[in-house]
Amino acid sequence: MREQADLSQRELSRRLDKEHTFISKCELGERRVDIAEFYWISKACGANPETEIKRLIQAFIKLEK
Repeated sequence: MREQADLSQRELSRRLDKEHTFISKCELGERRVDIAEFYWISKACGANPETEIKRLIQAFIKLEK
């Protein structure tokens, strides 16, 4: 979402009022994102959280097959 929104990690972290390492750790898989964080990250990227969670669920379903 961040890259599609053409945001740097620093810009996204600024929008979320988080340290830039928060975004880096999430993207590297060093930190999990809870549903509330996912909601705010989606909003900060200009995406619809409901659409994005549905897309995420579909990706997990494909992994199970």
